[in-house]
Amino acid sequence: MKIIVFQGGLGNQIFEYAYYSYLKNKYKNERFFAYYPKSALKRHNGFELSRRFKVEMPPTSLLTNLLGGILFYLNKIFRRLGFLLWFINDDSNRHENALFHDGYMQDRKFVGNNFSLLFKSLELSGKNIELIKRLKSENSVSIHIRRGDYLWQKEAEIFGNICTDEYYKMAIQAVCQTTDNPLFVFFSNDPDYVKKHYKLENMLVVDWNTGDDSFIDMYLMSNCKSMILANSTFSYWAAMLNNNVQTVFLPSKMVECR
Repeated sequence: MKIIVFQGGLGNQIFEYAYYSYLKNKYKNERFFAYYPKSALKRHNGFELSRRFKVEMPPTSLLTNLLGGILFYLNKIFRRLGFLLWFINDDSNRHENALFHDGYMQDRKFVGNNFSLLFKSLELSGKNIELIKRLKSENSVSIHIRRGDYLWQKEAEIFGNICTDEYYKMAIQAVCQTTDNPLFVFFSNDPDYVKKHYKLENMLVVDWNTGDDSFIDMYLMSNCKSMILANSTFSYWAAMLNNNVQTVFLPSKMVECR
């Protein structure tokens, strides 16, 4: 039996699902269960994956929910004390043949050639329908700027000084040198910052997909012809789901993918 933890935002949940798919293919005779820790999902929009994509999730049960809750918090305590538990696989203690799998699992080896993901049918607003038409008919360039929680002290120590203003400036200049009449489309969790700091010809800021509709930005980004990514799993999967992208600019450190 293996229990897989699904936590974090949508981008992380996709990585965890890719990991689950990898394990399921490797350990064909195992029984798999999902555990959804409320505390690790509340910062975002809860568990979104099965609401947004066509996926088959592992089941849950009263027993595995109880066991999962105990192991989830036990792992936190023991990691703080510097102990690694042999029956728990996490991002700092990787061993696949474990009982409990608690981590973001951001590793390209889990995203095999057979891994695929399809959006469920979307009910798009008029604004999004019109934008999709422009993304497909013009030389569209998505620019993802992740701020918000990345500015918190703990997060800034990990993700700060990666996607700097200089990074975006250089990527935009490269696009301008190689692309005729680019349409720059900004996606950000801080659209006011973008509007204040970026003044480009033929640009727009997508600021209307908020709250429960935030995931639509990933779908829109996946329809752009060029992409300038943030150091974010949301960016990463927008690019991975884009079947028609021509050019991708990414920072020197892209999430925690190995």
